[in-house]
Amino acid sequence: MNRFNKDFLDKLGDFNFDVLEKSKNSIYALSKDLKIIYFNPAWFKFADKNGFEKSAAHQTILGTSVLNSFGGIRLKLYFRNKYKKAIRTGKVWHHQYECSSKKKYRFFHQTAYPLPSKEGLLIVHTEMFKLPMDNMNRETFRAIEHRYFNAEGRILQCSNCRHTQRADNPEFWDWVPTWVKKLPANHKLTICPTCEHLYND
Repeated sequence: MNRFNKDFLDKLGDFNFDVLEKSKNSIYALSKDLKIIYFNPAWFKFADKNGFEKSAAHQTILGTSVLNSFGGIRLKLYFRNKYKKAIRTGKVWHHQYECSSKKKYRFFHQTAYPLPSKEGLLIVHTEMFKLPMDNMNRETFRAIEHRYFNAEGRILQCSNCRHTQRADNPEFWDWVPTWVKKLPANHKLTICPTCEHLYND
């Protein structure tokens, strides 16, 4: 699989391609219309370690919109606006987020570096810390359908922290490891009240 477009190197300016290639951080680049134009090797390692190889990694290819990789309309709009603003203004944008797996609590920092001449962005994801989930005192719940499936027959999960809303008591959002590992087909991604502040402007 190709990892960068033929004109990507011309867009880099002072960014060092060899440094990007050797980085342990997951890095990709976007064109000015937010299409993916580069992946570094660490991106594929991260995708493989996190089970994306059979699903998201095959859909996230060169030339596709990066917005396809965000779950839920709220996140798509948020990142589209932030990325477009960074390109337009030439200012670096920072964002911190949780990306936990079933077994590990993980917190990341994303930095969006504008490419020269408003040609796009270089996106760097840095893992800030990782802890075993049992160190987090995060109470876990079983995937019980009558508790979480709402009247429309869907579960609602937060795109950011991956907690699932209770249908029988909507103000509660639970950590359900089964659905962190694999969401059922009838799910909808949203933002929970705890994470709401992260996506307000």
